[in-house]
Amino acid sequence: MKKRLVSGLILLIIFFAVLPCSAGAADEDVLKYTSSGNAFGGGENLQIDRDIQGDLVLAGSRLEINGNTGDDFIGAGGELIVNGNVSGNIIAAGGLIRVNGDVGGDVAAAGGQIFLSRDSVVEGDLLLGGGEITLDGTVNGNGDISAGTLRTGDDFELRGDLRLQAQNYPSDLDSKVGGNLNVTQVNATEEQYAGAAGGFSILSFIIGLLAALVLGLVLIYLFPGFVRGVAELVKDSPLKTGLLGFLALIFLPILALILLFTIFGWSLSILIILLLTLAVLIATIPVKLLAGEIIYNKILKKEAREIVYYVVGAVIFAVLYEIPFVGTLISFIALIIGLGAIIVWLAIRARSAS
Repeated sequence: MKKRLVSGLILLIIFFAVLPCSAGAADEDVLKYTSSGNAFGGGENLQIDRDIQGDLVLAGSRLEINGNTGDDFIGAGGELIVNGNVSGNIIAAGGLIRVNGDVGGDVAAAGGQIFLSRDSVVEGDLLLGGGEITLDGTVNGNGDISAGTLRTGDDFELRGDLRLQAQNYPSDLDSKVGGNLNVTQVNATEEQYAGAAGGFSILSFIIGLLAALVLGLVLIYLFPGFVRGVAELVKDSPLKTGLLGFLALIFLPILALILLFTIFGWSLSILIILLLTLAVLIATIPVKLLAGEIIYNKILKKEAREIVYYVVGAVIFAVLYEIPFVGTLISFIALIIGLGAIIVWLAIRARSAS
């Protein structure tokens, strides 16, 4: 489970390393509000000081939420700090996650370091996976925690059951758990090989889906014309774009390597690698959007907003990715089709501009 969790976090780290390139290094002004009270945003350093009536979905290098959130908070980034209260659930992934406010629902988080403040009250359950987890608040529900090291403060209290997998944990943990305590101590050797036969992991599935949702939602709200245009190219010529994407995946790294050893080509080589990395990260988003639109329209016989289409497509692809061998094949096909469509879209825009 942890090996797959680390893989998901690596993808998130890569994404947020290149996010400023895709968002123009924007910060707090890269935030959009919907008529239903939801807010979506992304950037390098994003700070929210106002209350949000509905859901709050954010992605960025550093996120700080000082206002209250009326429904769920979904976020991923290098550093996430939630100072305000969240009436719904918190679903988060990042390098450092700190919850300082009250949470009306559950907290599902994965990260390098996770903190629950002594002043925080979580009405629901905890579903946590991380390297170092520090808990010093009140949890009225149950807990399911996987950690390298678990630390608890003097004010920590979990009133339900706790299932824990950890290398290190407090010796007096049973006195702070009101329900049943089930502890599995994992040493370093066991942890290294534990994920080989783990099968379908709910936590890693949530993290993978979270990463896809946050990345897709931010891209759709910031660059709707780009996502829709690439999706239409996928719809019109999937075989053509798939072949082009496959060729690009092979020859662009070779070209970048050749340019790297030339006198004046090293800067162009780095640019090609950065652009290719960014394109690979976002390539499947238009494919998922198109798949969700087709499935939604055929099943429900009606139209919806693009955000709904993408959520449907992202969930379906997340489930398909869990199928051994078939999931890998589907992931690769979606990648090369989306990558080829992005190249065609850029070529069309360049031709129009000239």
